[in-house]
Formats: sequence, C-alpha cells, structure tokens
Amino acid sequence: MNFDLSIYQTTLIPAIIFIIWIAGQTGLSKKFFPLLALLLGIAAGLVFIGVSPEGVVTGILIAAAAVGFHSGTKNVIEGGKEYVEKRN
Repeated sequence: MNFDLSIYQTTLIPAIIFIIWIAGQTGLSKKFFPLLALLLGIAAGLVFIGVSPEGVVTGILIAAAAVGFHSGTKNVIEGGKEYVEKRN
C-alpha cells in the first residue's frame, strides 16, 4: 500500500475542521464530531485516492488529523485560560 498525501489531500484537513465547526454551530453535539470527521474523511479518501483500501485508510488518517488538530487547539486554548486564571 502506498499512502501518498499530496497537497490537495492535506487541504482536506482544515476543510473537515471547518465543516465540523459549521455542524457545531448548527447544534450538533460535540460527541458526534469525531464520527462526522470519520465519515467525511473516508468519503474524501474514496473520492481523491480511489475506491480502494488505500482510500479508506487515507480517509481515516485525514479524519484523525482533523480531530487531533481540533482537539489539540481547543486544549491549548483552555489550558492557557486556566493558566491565566491561576496567575491572577
């Protein structure tokens, strides 16, 4: 298996993050964000890589990256807020 993520596939990560944000703004519960990212990632992998096991695995990796970036950024912001509150 050859997992080659080009610049076009890596731009899907922020696109999925944005779609998840939009879904959150419309009232989707945060507990469904990873599932939504997985579905979008697999769909994108199948479209851009092809209907194959490589497409599915690439989609899963894209979804994991999107969820990780979203979660990591959120945790850093919340940690910074807690640090500032402790210091005051």
